[in-house]
Amino acid sequence: MTTMWMCTAAAFAVAAAAAVAGAPLARSAARGSRKPVISTVTVEETVPDVNFQCGPYGYAFDVGATFTVTRRSISFFDTGNLMLERRHVAFRGTLYRSDDLSRTIPHEGKWTRTFDAVANTVTTSGLVRYSHPDGSGMVALAPGHVVVDAETFDLIKEAGISGPAWEAGVCAYLAAA
Repeated sequence: MTTMWMCTAAAFAVAAAAAVAGAPLARSAARGSRKPVISTVTVEETVPDVNFQCGPYGYAFDVGATFTVTRRSISFFDTGNLMLERRHVAFRGTLYRSDDLSRTIPHEGKWTRTFDAVANTVTTSGLVRYSHPDGSGMVALAPGHVVVDAETFDLIKEAGISGPAWEAGVCAYLAAA
């Protein structure tokens, strides 16, 4: 089963891969290096863009997001072939109600994403995202451990609070704000 949250996470993962891929990774793979290739990339999104829809939770608005994300990627190769890529991801930003940009809530996250080329899986573990109005209390939380097929994004294993539960909490907060 593929959820909207996994599709959003997958899109984010693809964007992250594009931002992280580059010459150092290609050069190391070509040499067949056994040393891990380490890179750090920071991306800032300053214009609210649609992050998810609140329609499935009974609201007639979308949620836009701005954020700054830093990804530290560690890639391991064997004879030039990528075997494992581990990304340590941390972000901080703001979520906006699409029909009233004055209605906002902060959101943050810190997790590890592991692509296992041998098993053909993507595993996400940690505090994927959480939202709190002013640091005074948690409105929505999505911690956990999710494993998906790297090609189809079909769910293999999930533990913790799901992405849709986090989305529903954010939608309810923004509706009442």
